[in-house]
Amino acid sequence: MIRRRGFSLFELVVSLGLISILVGVFLERAVYYQEQAEKAAMEQVAMDIRSSVNLRAAELVLDNRFDQLRGLATGNPMDLLVRKPQNYLGVLPSSAPEGVESGNWYFDNKTKEIVYYVDLGRYFTPDSRGEKRVAWHVVLVSGARGETQPQWARFELVAPYRWF
Repeated sequence: MIRRRGFSLFELVVSLGLISILVGVFLERAVYYQEQAEKAAMEQVAMDIRSSVNLRAAELVLDNRFDQLRGLATGNPMDLLVRKPQNYLGVLPSSAPEGVESGNWYFDNKTKEIVYYVDLGRYFTPDSRGEKRVAWHVVLVSGARGETQPQWARFELVAPYRWF
């Protein structure tokens, strides 16, 4: 009696097919979770900036320096952070700079916006210009009694975005 050892050709093809399906599913999930991580990192930086703007606004309001709130709207909110993100490019002069790589932050000196260009944007809906970017700015808030001087400043999205 002769015993066969190893796989038949059919068993080998079935095994390779199953392995390739599992690898494909794993890679799809890995890309999905990478994009989730990018979104979470972007939102964390935005929350850090929001907190910094709120703290600076509170400091100015408590010191009765309402006139200095306007500086928050014209300045770079990234300067309020103790440590800037590693992927922060700095202040750029125009709203559509050439050569900005995806996955980076910058401050648009023309529009006074903090902008993030999305890197892994498979599940990101581009903005009205067709770009995969998200922008925030500092908005001055007037008081309830119609004061001419701003009474607060807050960091908010320029336009809503859809990611996932």
